[in-house]
Amino acid sequence: MPQLREHGWLYAPDDAFLPLAMVRLFEYRDGSGRWEIRLNDPASGPAQVAMFDGGEAEKAARAELARVYEAGRVDGEWRIRQPDAY
Repeated sequence: MPQLREHGWLYAPDDAFLPLAMVRLFEYRDGSGRWEIRLNDPASGPAQVAMFDGGEAEKAARAELARVYEAGRVDGEWRIRQPDAY
């Protein structure tokens, strides 16, 4: 079962209650070393999924997540959370 490691909501700059997009980073804890990013853009739309496998999977997933955050800053402001591990 994948565990949520980070999530972010992109809000419109002039409306702190209007979510434009949502992104989530998951780590698979089944020994596969797989990481996953799910991006909903628009926030109410279907998720686009990117999978990262191999020895550098976490590094690659976090680099892609940083790219998503950077691209979103053009349109609004991210609220990013890193929940406690469960």
